[in-house]
This record gives sequence, C-alpha cells and structure tokens, in this order.
Amino acid sequence: MNNKRFFLLFGLFVGILFHPAYGNKVGYGQGQHLPESSTKTDTLLTYYYFKRPVPVKIQYADSSKASILVLPGWNLKATEWCEKTALCKKAKEQGFDLVFVEMQRSVYLKEYYPQTRADYKDYPTRSWLMDSVMNLLFAKNLLATANPVFVLGLSTGGRGAAILALENPEIFSGAATLSGDFNPLLQKNDALMVNSIGPYSKFPELWNGDNNISKRALEFKVPLYIGHGKLDAVCPLIQSTDFVKTLKTVNPTLRIVTNFPDNQGHTYSYWDSEVAAVLRFFESIQAQDQ
Repeated sequence: MNNKRFFLLFGLFVGILFHPAYGNKVGYGQGQHLPESSTKTDTLLTYYYFKRPVPVKIQYADSSKASILVLPGWNLKATEWCEKTALCKKAKEQGFDLVFVEMQRSVYLKEYYPQTRADYKDYPTRSWLMDSVMNLLFAKNLLATANPVFVLGLSTGGRGAAILALENPEIFSGAATLSGDFNPLLQKNDALMVNSIGPYSKFPELWNGDNNISKRALEFKVPLYIGHGKLDAVCPLIQSTDFVKTLKTVNPTLRIVTNFPDNQGHTYSYWDSEVAAVLRFFESIQAQDQ
C-alpha cells in the first residue's frame, strides 16, 4: 500500500474510533481476525448504524490479488449478488476478495437533513460506510492494505459506487456502476430523492450539490465502467448516457468503458451478464498499475 493510503487510513481510524455519532460496536461471526500469513476464512460481522445492525460479509479468494466492495440496490440484499449472479464464483476464482455491506434502504447520501423523511434516516450514509466499515476493515487487517480495492454497485448501489470512487480515489482504484442514477435533476419527481433531500422546488441547492454526481464529473480520478440496459423501466437509460456525455465533455482524459445493451432491463439477468466484463475491467486497471 502506498504511503498516502496508509496515513489516510491511520488518521481516519484514530479519528473515528470513539466518534459519538457512530455505533462502532462490532459483533464477530465466523472467521475471526487471522495473521496475514494464515489462510483467511469467510467472515461475518455486524456493525451498527446507531442502533440498526448492518451485516458485513467478507468472502476471501484462495489467492487474493484485490478486493471489491459490492453494493446492493435500494432495499435489496447485498448477498443477492451471490444468489442471483455468477459474481461470487467468478470473482473468487479470479482472486478477488468480496465485501458485502447490507446498506438496506440507503440512498448513499453523505448526511441526512431536517427535511429527510424520518424512516430514511434509519439507514447508513456513505460517510458511515467509509468511516465505520471500510477503514476499520483495513485497520483490523480484514482486508489486505497492499492490494487494489474496487467498488461495484447495481441500481441505487450503482450511484453509491460512483460517488464513493469520486470521493475516495486514494482508496478505490476503479468503479463499476450498473443501472445507476447520477443526476437527480433528470428525475425531479423521483420519490427516493424527494424523500431524502426534499422537493426540488424547496431545496434546489441540494439537488445541485454534492449528491449530484454528474455535476461533479470533473472530480473523477479513477476509471469507470458504466453499464445500463436500454429496456430499464426503473432507472431510465438517460441517467447513464447523460453522465457519460458529461464526463467526456468535462473530464476527457478519464478512462470510461460503457455497455448499453439493447435487450436488457433492470434485472439480475442483466447484472449477471455484466459480471465477466466488469471483472476484466478491474483486472485491466490492476495490470496497468503494476
């Protein structure tokens, strides 16, 4: 691991260890912390977002070369990636450790607001995900600090993957986002965003602010894989095509790989079809960095 990542992780770990806003209690399941020279077994932990338990599962490859943080969509189980796609089998065969965080109904905001609907505030923010989960996994040697780390998400988790990579380029070497949304201004009636940051008519600054990923396209520093089925009836294709157009305009040197298949929708069948391409993308980044 480079010095920049080491000092950043160390500082964050010290700073959040006793942070009053986060319930950092951790319950360990199988696979306790093992010395780096030992073979690690799959690990199940429970972190707490205030009083809400958030299961975190790590699946280790036999010969690890990189890690992937795997994000679910809104109200979807993270482990459905294993149950409904070939990700877990293929990734582990190719040497990727996998981290699944049950974000539940999170929309991956940085923070909540007074106008955020009360029940939405029960679910983790992206700040908490980085501070209270990822950085502690590194600090406890549950993830190898010397290996590259990638982030992959589907649906709302796709926007989560993009914004985590944007805000944490010293942690993530690349991101893959499938069927994600990036510019809330394209869907001003979207219930998830209205309930999260308030209606556009009252809070336009939030719709244009740091949760608008497209507006921050110039900030991206790591390669992106962007996939979206053209038959998507849940998250419209324009979310990805408009994002790609913006990236190419304001950040033309950024490496972007896209795939917009004609016959795919917002389904696990589509997300499964992208697994091999996403893993090749991550491997290509790793090969370039070596």
